[in-house]
Amino acid sequence: MNAIESEFRLARVRLKKTQDMIAREAGVSRKTVSDFEGGHGGIRLANLERLLQCVGLQLATRPAATRPVMEELGALYPDEPEEPPAQPARPRARRK
Repeated sequence: MNAIESEFRLARVRLKKTQDMIAREAGVSRKTVSDFEGGHGGIRLANLERLLQCVGLQLATRPAATRPVMEELGALYPDEPEEPPAQPARPRARRK
């Protein structure tokens, strides 16, 4: 079960509404509500919006997270330790 399904179920239970009650209010089948809460199958956006509205929730959007650019990384990590000097290679022992 994903976060949205969990939030929906918690809100429905808090309101003391059954899946049948929500289904009738949203104009969908009880199976649609059950499948949505269980994370089974897809759901149409219009049906999802109606279900969420029945329990006082709504969909919202936000900008996608972006990766920092080099300048931002430099500001975050200004004093990175320098690499240790390379060790000189030791000569291999020869077999006789």
